[in-house]
Amino acid sequence: MRSFLLPIAAIAVMAPGALMARDAASGVALSAIIQAFEARGYEVTSADVEGSRIEIEATKPDGARVEAIVERATGAVLDERADD
Repeated sequence: MRSFLLPIAAIAVMAPGALMARDAASGVALSAIIQAFEARGYEVTSADVEGSRIEIEATKPDGARVEAIVERATGAVLDERADD
């Protein structure tokens, strides 16, 4: 399992205004999280909000399909693994 934090400042630079939808109840805007994955070259195919977490299904630049779990409050990627 790999865990890393999406740099919130970098998200703001890459996608001006993307964090404007952030509030204490919902955390980082879903659009900002998707844009952060896309900035890494991923093609996001699905994003589902499940309580305090977001499940992302995406294709990496090398064609590998992955599933990632993101903490909604902070944007931290809690888990990323191959999607079967």
